[in-house]
Amino acid sequence: MKHPLQALALYLLFTICSFSAVLAQPSEIPAFTKAPWSVGANAYYGTLFRYRSGLSVLNFTHPYAVEVYANKHTIGKRNWERQYNHPQVGFALSYYNYGVPDELGEAVSLTSYLDNTLLQFKKSSLRFNLGTGLVYSTRHYTPGTNEQNMAIGSKFTFALRGTVRYEFPIKEHVYLNLNLAFRHFSNGALNKPNNGMNFPLLGVGLRYQPGEVRLLDVQDTTAALLDKRLYFNLRLAGGVKEVLRIDEKHPMYSLSAYASKRVSQKSTLLLGADGFYNTAVREEFINKSQPVPDEVLDQWLSGVTVGHELHLDKLSFVFQLGRYVHQPYGLYPSYYQRYGLKYNLHQHVSAGVMLLAHTRSAHVIEWGFGLHL
Repeated sequence: MKHPLQALALYLLFTICSFSAVLAQPSEIPAFTKAPWSVGANAYYGTLFRYRSGLSVLNFTHPYAVEVYANKHTIGKRNWERQYNHPQVGFALSYYNYGVPDELGEAVSLTSYLDNTLLQFKKSSLRFNLGTGLVYSTRHYTPGTNEQNMAIGSKFTFALRGTVRYEFPIKEHVYLNLNLAFRHFSNGALNKPNNGMNFPLLGVGLRYQPGEVRLLDVQDTTAALLDKRLYFNLRLAGGVKEVLRIDEKHPMYSLSAYASKRVSQKSTLLLGADGFYNTAVREEFINKSQPVPDEVLDQWLSGVTVGHELHLDKLSFVFQLGRYVHQPYGLYPSYYQRYGLKYNLHQHVSAGVMLLAHTRSAHVIEWGFGLHL
């Protein structure tokens, strides 16, 4: 598949459905108060960070962007809303122009995010949002016609977003925002090249909030019910990746066994081991300009990991740091990381998507299911 449409569509669907499922959780509190929505728009101007292509024509340009968004305010109907200080759950549609039309073109992104308060003042607030989603780019790397674009390897890529904003009212129901944002676009090694886009942005915008947000006064009684037993977990996952610029998709599989212990309402600690089966070992030698060994290649790798899981009801955010203990050819760094989302389908079954990375480089996107005993 030339462009990873199916995988990217599933990723976006998973992200949106996860947030929707969290919002739709039945509450122990009667829904006598509706959670309000607010809408807004931002304009941005920034600088494109230099990436690894080394071509000056694409370095240090000044992209600009326009974004419209809608936020749903949480009011404390559910436990996670109270634990995280009543965040807003948002969805944003954004347009980006990089200022290099022939090579980089333009882009449109659809992202979801959580927005929360860092500091609350008398009338104003300092807020932060973090999220992910999907990006469509009008220009990408194409052999023979657009080989200068080493940043965008496919039409559809993933987006990571983070924004810090200072917000204050300028009239009733209307708020002015001053924003400092950072965006990262990458296809997660589904296509090569995959240098990615990284750029900070300064922005200004307005948010309209039709009505007052009234928080529910609810006593949280779930702490005593927290399950702190030690669990044994198995996770089976798989993904595909490209190694060379002209290449086919290579499958990669992993099996993880780890222990987990819930230590608070928000946090679980993880400790375990990973086994990997990588069918792209031969191409990795070619990519690094090393001779391919004549013997049958060992495609197995293994490692040990420690990690943390941040819970948001049935949805959780997972971070793991691992070290290879079996890597026969030394093709990768000694350490690897995982970043991802996990959704509990049942008390003992979960589904998730993880990005496996080596320092700053994406290695493979893993889709998998977990069993928790």
